[in-house]
Amino acid sequence: MIIFGWGHQTIKNVGPVFKNHCSHCNNKEYWTLTKYTTWFTLFFIPVIPYSIKYFLSCPVCQYGITLDNRQLEQIEPTARANQLLIDGKITEIEYKAKFKQSENGTPSSVEGEVIEKKPFNNTGGKNKFCSECGAQIIEGAKFCGTCGSKIFN
Repeated sequence: MIIFGWGHQTIKNVGPVFKNHCSHCNNKEYWTLTKYTTWFTLFFIPVIPYSIKYFLSCPVCQYGITLDNRQLEQIEPTARANQLLIDGKITEIEYKAKFKQSENGTPSSVEGEVIEKKPFNNTGGKNKFCSECGAQIIEGAKFCGTCGSKIFN
């Protein structure tokens, strides 16, 4: 008896790309590039990947867009470099040099911009917004005063 299946997914965070205002949750955070791989499994072990998709999404509400290959080629080097900087594997000088070397490189809005080295979350700014309804949240609140959704910090 052979047990096989499909649909097992692995999710890999490639790295943050740029700071963007999310129209869904009203937060302004570094959007992340995420790779979703769907596998064919044999005896519950992922064997062959049959679908690979890349998404650029808001880290607060997970709202985002699917990228095509052309968009991925432009964004992926930036995401990888940003993640290396955050992990401390390269210095800021090496980070800036990566973008100066690349001729086809990065979008002009990201080029040379040094991102924060701390983890990305929505607690750094003064204004926080609900990821469900977009209403402004009072500091220290555990639930949204408008829709009642739980606030995750």
